[in-house]
Amino acid sequence: MPEALINGYRMHYEVYGEGQPLVMVHGGLGGGEGCAVMVQHHAAILAQRFRAIFYDRRAAGASETPTDGYSMQNYAEDLRCLLDRLRVARAHVLGSSAGGPIAMRFALDHPEMVETLLLVNTMAYAQERERSVRQRELDQLRATEAAHGREAAAEKALESRWPGLRQSQPEQFKKLRDLNLAQFEGIAKTLQSYLDIGNSIEARLSELTMPTWIVHGDADTRIPVSCAYQLHQGISGSELHIIPGAEHGLLTNEADRVRELMLQFLARAPLPAR
Repeated sequence: MPEALINGYRMHYEVYGEGQPLVMVHGGLGGGEGCAVMVQHHAAILAQRFRAIFYDRRAAGASETPTDGYSMQNYAEDLRCLLDRLRVARAHVLGSSAGGPIAMRFALDHPEMVETLLLVNTMAYAQERERSVRQRELDQLRATEAAHGREAAAEKALESRWPGLRQSQPEQFKKLRDLNLAQFEGIAKTLQSYLDIGNSIEARLSELTMPTWIVHGDADTRIPVSCAYQLHQGISGSELHIIPGAEHGLLTNEADRVRELMLQFLARAPLPAR
């Protein structure tokens, strides 16, 4: 799949199908497999109707871990530069989990490039609860590194996020640990960038006037469902779907259901005149 130097880092991206562009911004706060799970669950079906675009963010998946550029404004610029490279003037923009603020910041900075905004189990990251969780993760990462070394810190972070993964899927655990080791500094800088958001997105939600779709599970223990209601209240005219009993990671654990709801929204969303 293509790799290119985009906005100062070597970005891995994948494109499937033809039609209206739909770009998907994956979640995660650095490290991990990037867009791979999105591609696995959605690329083939979305490619039947759209030009589906996936990419690995800085310090994630197969993309490079640059030394700098870790800010919400620059993450939005990463996306703009990718779309410019692909000669995409307008796209449906989806942000999942930690990809949500990037999608929202991109829509705020470049509303002329956004057909619709699609927000999946995400938030504006201004809430004190979420900020305290991120600060604790960053503090633990650095403290474990200082006391026991970088490999131990990478392993502890994985065990905290996916309890039992080491025992149930040892090969997957080792793969993710090795990825996190290679991307360690980028992970720390990504965590810090989400702490730095403050209320810069939440205070501007009313500026998002494009058709917006929000979906969240009411059993989400990572990002509370209340965050979806806050986004819905702040974005005038947005459409909200709550999935009963669903946990975080809707694009994986409720993939077919969420994709069908999204396709229904896209089919009826009023697009602006060109």
